[in-house]
Amino acid sequence: MQKRHAFTIAAAALFMGGLAVAQTDGGFTPDERRSLLRGELVRRDSTRRERTNDLFGGTSWQLVRAPLDEVWETISDTSAYPRLIPSLDRVRVVEDRGDERVVWMHHSYAIAETEYYVVMTTDEDTHSLRFELDRSRPHGDLRAGRGFLSLRRYRGDTIVSWGMLADVGAGMVQQIFGPFLNDWLLKPPRCVRDAVEPGRVSDCGP
Repeated sequence: MQKRHAFTIAAAALFMGGLAVAQTDGGFTPDERRSLLRGELVRRDSTRRERTNDLFGGTSWQLVRAPLDEVWETISDTSAYPRLIPSLDRVRVVEDRGDERVVWMHHSYAIAETEYYVVMTTDEDTHSLRFELDRSRPHGDLRAGRGFLSLRRYRGDTIVSWGMLADVGAGMVQQIFGPFLNDWLLKPPRCVRDAVEPGRVSDCGP
């Protein structure tokens, strides 16, 4: 199991092009580790260009005061995604192939809305998943996007690791959602915390 977990971390790092750092305590700076243990969201923003895509996003981490299995149960429930992903108001699984699903997602904010499909692959053994924009289906202004989420135990609690890179184009999504996107893209680990820990008030969704 340890070898499998290490392999998943390495795969995530490759998948994100080197963004999936600090998956273990030794990868955090002292300030990041103190922030994490205080219950704060730790984030590392990143931008990069790949062929014709201008990607931005990064990696973020959040300590959740709950057992890993409880956190994983929430993350595995697609109907919970509007509480875990900012501005997401509707979601639907359109194809289910076991550990791989195609998921339709719809976002709305003020007068703006956008929808797209992602291919999501889940690894139950390592409590991790990765996702990528399905460009074979309608995806609005979005030009590219990919990411990962993984969980690991920490002294009876759970550390949520999240990484995402996206090119949202220059259309309506950028014009309306733009001022909030930098915050929203790396916010899901905090949304997971607020959805799982009792007494938390979330500003992530319904």
